Amino acid sequence: MPTQFLDLTNELLRRLNEVQISQANFASVQGVQAMAKDAVDASIEHILQQEYTWPFEAVSGTQLLVVGQEDYDWPSDMKVPKWNSFHVVKDVLLNEYGHPLKFISRDLYHSQLKDDDDNAGSDGRSVPQWVCEKHGFGFTVSPSPDQAYTVSFDYWAKHTALVDYDDTSLIPSNYDEVIIQGALYHFYMFRDNSEQAQMAEMRFDRQLKNMRSLLINKEDRIRSSYISWRRRPSFNQDYFT
Repeated sequence: MPTQFLDLTNELLRRLNEVQISQANFASVQGVQAMAKDAVDASIEHILQQEYTWPFEAVSGTQLLVVGQEDYDWPSDMKVPKWNSFHVVKDVLLNEYGHPLKFISRDLYHSQLKDDDDNAGSDGRSVPQWVCEKHGFGFTVSPSPDQAYTVSFDYWAKHTALVDYDDTSLIPSNYDEVIIQGALYHFYMFRDNSEQAQMAEMRFDRQLKNMRSLLINKEDRIRSSYISWRRRPSFNQDYFT
């Protein structure tokens, strides 16, 4: 579980040999204590900006489709989508037993699919089979849905700045030391102490590199590209998955 904002800030203040903050006055502190809060938040933002796909930022979402509507907005916390994760969710009442959506380019959608979707209007065409980037912040499915199917997908969430004492970041508590080292660097930068900031930055970069090695840099593996063949329960035709 991630550590609360108050606890991270007080750990930083202990390292600095400064007075710690109580829960009651957390929102109103000034001076060094306020600077410590800013340094913790800056450190977390710094860490999360180093990679777009930290595993602890991975979340899942769903979207209830509207009949005849192809375009949908992302969740407000979406940072990066995982395009190969899109599925139409099983719904026996709609005679839909679940299947993946194939990612295509926006150009291909415009040249091959959009006109048919537009011509179908508010009635929709069929169960969606493809997904592409929306022109803007979101995604587009095609064919346009003829029923209220549900689509599931995975994505990586973006960080929201910490404000209240019990706010938490997405970073698990076993990486608190990385946050603290980054907060020390930002704190010394705020105070124009370049010598201390440089030493803190070296420690921060080293720990951030270790964190990246553990969570991001994975050993390459040989993966099979074989696609199994099966019969889709809701149709009298064979298809590939």
